[in-house]
Amino acid sequence: MKKILILLSLLCWLTSGRAAPDKEKLKAEVAAMEDAFCAMAKEKGLNAAFAHFAAPDVAFIDTDPRKFRGPAAVQERMGPDQPGVALTWSASFTDVSDDGTMGYNYGRYESRRTGKDGKEVVRGGWFLTIWKRQADGSWRYTMDTGAPDRPPTPPAPPTPPAPPVAPKPAGG
Repeated sequence: MKKILILLSLLCWLTSGRAAPDKEKLKAEVAAMEDAFCAMAKEKGLNAAFAHFAAPDVAFIDTDPRKFRGPAAVQERMGPDQPGVALTWSASFTDVSDDGTMGYNYGRYESRRTGKDGKEVVRGGWFLTIWKRQADGSWRYTMDTGAPDRPPTPPAPPTPPAPPVAPKPAGG
């Protein structure tokens, strides 16, 4: 029993001197990382940005995360650079864990490319980026995913008018 009390006292002493992280400051850092990520994608291309901001253990849901992790996951997901493809995004919400080691953003994205017919194809949707604070204090994303907008529901066909009702014979 005495050993347990000593261990509990030591644990309390070790954790009591640590100030809680400034969550608002950390949220601003994560939001700034997302903005920098998008800016680099515009300036240097998608592959460069996705590789630069990736954590060493990054994985993606749309590629097999059991098979592809780290730089191989980025390459598998991104494939070769595609000239003329523009992807922009902006976070609408950011949060961080209470201990300041993880954060996430979600918001809207827009993809623009030239279609086979030469016309511009624009698609949008929602993205989610999960960020992890690294040992050196930097933030790197560990997971990034997006969900395209659902196509609009086609309007229901018009209901044909009801046929006229024949009048009932009198007295009947």
